[in-house]
Order: sequence, then structure tokens, then C-alpha cells
Amino acid sequence: MEIRVADIPPEGLFFEIEEVPEALEWRGEAIPFVGPVRGWVRLQMVGERLVVKGEVHALLELACGRCLEPFPYGVDVEFMDEYLPMEVLEQEGDEVELSDEEVDLAFYGETVLLEDLYLEKLYLSLPMKPLCSGDCKGLCPYCGSNLNLGPCGCSPEEIDPRWEVLKALRNKLVKK
Repeated sequence: MEIRVADIPPEGLFFEIEEVPEALEWRGEAIPFVGPVRGWVRLQMVGERLVVKGEVHALLELACGRCLEPFPYGVDVEFMDEYLPMEVLEQEGDEVELSDEEVDLAFYGETVLLEDLYLEKLYLSLPMKPLCSGDCKGLCPYCGSNLNLGPCGCSPEEIDPRWEVLKALRNKLVKK
């Protein structure tokens, strides 16, 4: 939903959210939603600043960073952001020095997209390396078997040949 900033009344606008977006784009891949995105967003003008408050809850399907299996990941985000009009940047030229308080500010144009406001918060709350569980064993580095399903047939004594030189050095030092 596109909202014209000039149409926001002094008391603000309140929106309930319940929709199922197709997917969230993240690192070049589409992350599907398992269920609807639920929450609320409130837009209010405070002088020339646009204050956006909200709360969003969603369930996404992520791929584990160790075993590559898909798993559901719940996101619950509360947020409050302030936006300045884009004209502030245009008046000051190409380079603008922001104060410490202004570093967290963003800028708005004539309209804002409601969906962009809360999908950004979902995106920012995703883990850098998603894990299906804290004790995920991952994949065998030799055969690629999922070690969460049980041990594979590979020998645990196999050592990466790149480490053989260090192993020989360690053996020399231990013998002394």
C-alpha cells in the first residue's frame, strides 16, 4: 500500500497487517513465508519528521547454514523509526554530515510503501548464519551426508592433506 505523506492527518494513521507476501529477498535468494505476516504500523508526522512505530510477527522458512535443511524461523520485531524529508538532502548538496542522533534516520519522498517499512525490519532481524538448532552437526566434509541423521561411513581419521605438514611438525615437537 502506497501512502502519500501529505495525506497523513495530525493524529496519524494506524494499519493492521495480515498478509502473506510471496517471499522475502535475502542475499539473492527468495525466502518463503510459512504463514501470514501479522502486526501493526502507525505513521505520524511530528513537525517535518515521519515517525513510524510498529510490531511485526512472521514465520519464514530458512535453510540451515550447517546441514542445508529447511526449517521454520519465527521473527518478532518491534520498531520505531524516524524519517526526514528528502528535501533536507537536496538543500544541502551531495555530501551531508549527520550528527550522532541523525545516523539512524532515513529519508522519505512524497510517498512511502507500507510493505517496505515492515519487510525491511523482518530482513534486518534475520540471522547472519541461520541454524536449525544450536547443536546441528552439519554435513560430512568428505561424503556430504547429513550428520544429524546419523554417522556416515567415512573414517574420522582422515585428515585434510593440507594439514599433513603441521601434523608432522607437531609429532616432531611432541617427541622432544
